[in-house]
Amino acid sequence: MTTHPVTTAPIDTALAEIRAHFGADAVSITADGSGGLYVVIDDLLVGTAYTPARTWLGFQISTAYPDADIYPHYTSTLSRTDGQPHGSAIQQVTWQGRPNEPALQISRRSNHRDSTVDTPVNKAVRILAWLTAQ
Repeated sequence: MTTHPVTTAPIDTALAEIRAHFGADAVSITADGSGGLYVVIDDLLVGTAYTPARTWLGFQISTAYPDADIYPHYTSTLSRTDGQPHGSAIQQVTWQGRPNEPALQISRRSNHRDSTVDTPVNKAVRILAWLTAQ
């Protein structure tokens, strides 16, 4: 298990849940410099609607968590296999200086957010489900 900077108990719990769900080896973290973390989950299946069919998913858990939404999320650049453009919730950006790799920003805010339900792991699962349904 990778060690990480000192964070709050809610962030520590969220990170443990992410590692338990996706596998500790798939999760990497970087301190954000403000008491939160940047999280990247590697090798996630997004399905045959995209090329490539596997990607990473990144997001920030800010020091304000659990009082702050986990938003936005990022993936590697994905192309739709049907040739259609991505919807308005997806745009190409650079994220966290990932070497030689532009990213897609997925803007899916949790309206009426409930901190007991909208945990980082649940939000990541919902983002992946939404993406694969596009």
